[in-house]
Order: sequence, then C-alpha cells, then structure tokens
Amino acid sequence: MIMKKIKIAVLGADGQLGQEFRHLHQSYEYMSFDFFSRDDCDIADQEEVRAVLLSENFDYVINCAAYTAVDKAESEQEECFLINAKACQFICNAIKGRHVRLVHFSSDYVYHVYNGFPLKETERCIPSGIYAKSKLEGENIIRASEIEALILRTSWVVSSFGHNFVKTMLKLGKDKSELNVVNDQLGTITYARHLASAVLNIITAMTSESADQSLFNQTYNFSSEGITSWYDIADRIMKDEGLSCKVQSITTAEYPTPAVRPLWSVMAKNKIREAFGLDIPHWFTALKECLLAIKADQ
Repeated sequence: MIMKKIKIAVLGADGQLGQEFRHLHQSYEYMSFDFFSRDDCDIADQEEVRAVLLSENFDYVINCAAYTAVDKAESEQEECFLINAKACQFICNAIKGRHVRLVHFSSDYVYHVYNGFPLKETERCIPSGIYAKSKLEGENIIRASEIEALILRTSWVVSSFGHNFVKTMLKLGKDKSELNVVNDQLGTITYARHLASAVLNIITAMTSESADQSLFNQTYNFSSEGITSWYDIADRIMKDEGLSCKVQSITTAEYPTPAVRPLWSVMAKNKIREAFGLDIPHWFTALKECLLAIKADQ
C-alpha cells in the first residue's frame, strides 16, 4: 500500500517526452509532479539545477531534457556535450547523498554496431558522431556518480507533441505527391506515451515492499516490438491516413547527412520486460495510437 504521494520532478517538461508525462500524470493519483521547462530550469546551469532540485524533497527526478539535433551537433559539439553529458553531472551532484532516484533517457545511437541480432544492453558501444558520443558520456557520468539511476536507451521517438518523423511525414504527405525515404536503417519507433507510461509503472512497482530494489539501478532498452525501416513507417502512414503521396525507398548512401546514422537499431527488450513485467506494444500499435493522438490534438 502506498502511504504517501511519490514526489517527482520532471525536467525538460516542454519536450515531446516531457509533455507526455504532463498528459499522463493525472492518471497516477498517488504521485505528485512538478514540471520544469527550460525556462524554469536550464539543466546547463549548475546553480539553477541545484536550486530547483533542492527546493523540494523529491523522490524521483525524471530527466527528459536533451540535445537531440543529431546533425547540428556535428557543428555544435560544446553545446551538445554540455546538455547531454555535463548537465548529467550537475543533476547527479544536486541529488547525491539524498534519497532521490534519477530516471534518465539515452539512445540507440550509443551502440553503432551491427550483428544481425537485437542489441542487448551488454553489447559493446562504439558511438559514431557527436550526438552518439555525448549520450554515452552522459550515461557514464551517471554510473560513475553512484547515485540510484535508471537509464533507458530508446530509439526513434515519436509523439503527438513536438517535432518528429510521424508529424513530418503527415505534413509532407499532404503537401507532396512523392517522397524519398531511407529503407536501410532498421529499428523500431518508440511512442513517447508508451515510454512515459512504462517509467511511471516502474516507479509504481518500486513502491512494493516485495520489489527487488536493485532492478532500478540498471540500464535497459525500451522501444516498440518488431523490426521496420523509416520507409516502411512512412508508407504505413500514407496508407493508414489515406494519403495519395507515393513513398519511394532510397538508401542511406543516397541521402547523406552530417551525422552518421546507425543502420541497426533493433534492441532486445527481454531485460526490461522480465524485470518489471511490462507489456511492450508492436510498432504497428504504437504508430496507430500516435496517429490517433495527433488527430485528437488537432
């Protein structure tokens, strides 16, 4: 039985994932949330982070703030590392020595390996590019701090909030007769609402007296089930939404970008599913739910 409300600080609350926590929070009556946008708490400002996280006796800090402009990061290395890595140190410093747990989100980009099998959390990480390296450094800073932290590696995040691939395809599909989309980068989308719900369910599970508390302080993969490509997702969107735009498949080599994209982002979810008993939807389901949410927000 939960005797008191769990007090949670959500950083980066105006991003697509942060807004999903805003959307869901009223469904968790035994949790109390404080939401901090960048204007409320700039995680790149050490003193601001400290002041905010010491302002209340939080039980959990959920860090949704991140530098995610993958291509821009190649020319903005300092800012990318400041937000994705150094800011992790600021957060850890602020909560170290207190009974506060951190939930932090990382990326499939840390792997950058291809072995033909779903990537396990124990896989060797060989990040390529500034964004990928900054995300792995953030992970390592958190682990080295020895605070209690749950690190979730996720991929291809989409939502009815913010800017993402699904919303871009919907817009272009209505404006254009034909689109070229990469077909040789394989992985799965992560519907941000599913990710936020999983986090809150994990926090709920940790309140049980019988819960194995050591399960929290680990690194896990989380994304939808299945294997797909950006081309397949775009094609599915056009068909599901009845759009006449034709999607043509192209290779990564035909669409060069400043940052190197992983060709294999299929991650194994056995660890998180077994640890917390989570039901992880297939990407078909995730996409349909995301599209419905986008319609509902219009």
